[in-house]
Amino acid sequence: MSFIGNLVAAQSAKVIGKYNQALYSQQAAYAKQQSVMREEVYDKWERPKLLEDQQTYLSELLVNSLNTGAEFRPGETSYLVYLKNMQNLASQVAISDYNKEVERIDLVNQSVLLQAKGVGEKLKGDVTAQTEYWKAGGSLLTMGYKSYDAGRLVIT
Repeated sequence: MSFIGNLVAAQSAKVIGKYNQALYSQQAAYAKQQSVMREEVYDKWERPKLLEDQQTYLSELLVNSLNTGAEFRPGETSYLVYLKNMQNLASQVAISDYNKEVERIDLVNQSVLLQAKGVGEKLKGDVTAQTEYWKAGGSLLTMGYKSYDAGRLVIT
């Protein structure tokens, strides 16, 4: 009668595989949604705030340079300092944009990996179920063979 246990185990393996796949699919959808939300926060709030702060900094730098009384024209130190600061600030924006994109790609990749993990869990459940079905069949054949040899029903 072990074949009954094998049949129950097969059905359980299938149910667990489907459940795990659904769980990983939900996690994948969450990770993908996080990437969308993170990108939106950066584009609507963080980047504009960064640019605004940089503009304020450059304005203050210009006013401070002019307050020194030094000439502010191409080739002069105050102008070159201002220009170098503009270059550094532009680099900060480029780095922030790059980091946002890397984070977005990481979250999308995480969602893809979770989706694949879910498919693997379903496959594992299906393979386990198939193995249990084969065990059940083997158990029935063994029981039939023993019953045939004994001339009566032998339940194992």
